[in-house]
Amino acid sequence: MAANIQAYLENIRKPWGQIYYDILFDQLQDIKGKQVLDFGSGFGLVANHLAQDNQVLAVEPNEEMVALRAQEHSYQQLVGSLDQLASLEDASFDVILCHNVLEYVEDRKLVLEEFTRLLKPDGLLSIVKHNEVGRVLQTVVFEDDTQKALDLLAGQDLETHSMGLAQAYDLDRAVEDLALEVQAYQGIRVFYALQDNRFKGQEGWRESMLKMELAVCQESPYRDIAFFQHYTLKRS
Repeated sequence: MAANIQAYLENIRKPWGQIYYDILFDQLQDIKGKQVLDFGSGFGLVANHLAQDNQVLAVEPNEEMVALRAQEHSYQQLVGSLDQLASLEDASFDVILCHNVLEYVEDRKLVLEEFTRLLKPDGLLSIVKHNEVGRVLQTVVFEDDTQKALDLLAGQDLETHSMGLAQAYDLDRAVEDLALEVQAYQGIRVFYALQDNRFKGQEGWRESMLKMELAVCQESPYRDIAFFQHYTLKRS
């Protein structure tokens, strides 16, 4: 299935799409006064948020997504992928973001090698990735699709509603032999994807669910069953 950009945009405008960014922005709140690269920047929501306190360069290969970003923004936008990374100088960034991107690329190792080159010593890499356990839980509980869940357990890729096939990967294996070390990880979407959407339009839902998600996002076993896991890696 090809990416359906309009469907993706409409989804992130829903309460269950907005709360993802509420959680993520809280987890990124300590990034201030940094040189930041946002790779796979999409509609620029994270780049625009971080640009309030940082110098941000955003790179996105999909021209349609770039065209749909907010007209007012305070970050630099490039259209491209590995080609744009290759044009940047070594050790240029304090922080690199790569959120829900590596599931959709074939040259995952090449991208991570470029991140390693571009990070300053002790620089940080922020990766948000799909978690297999969380994907299976959502498929059984929210989607009520046990056959799809069994297919996931058997190793099949998950076809998302708008962005095509998302290929699961092991982060430790992906950064093997690279000067990147996992420092910590947090959960995103522990609970809210398990609820029926009819609850999510109710007054106060977003605020109360955000408190719940933030209360457990750094705690096991909750972060271990989240749909997304947010990893922080350090450049050694």
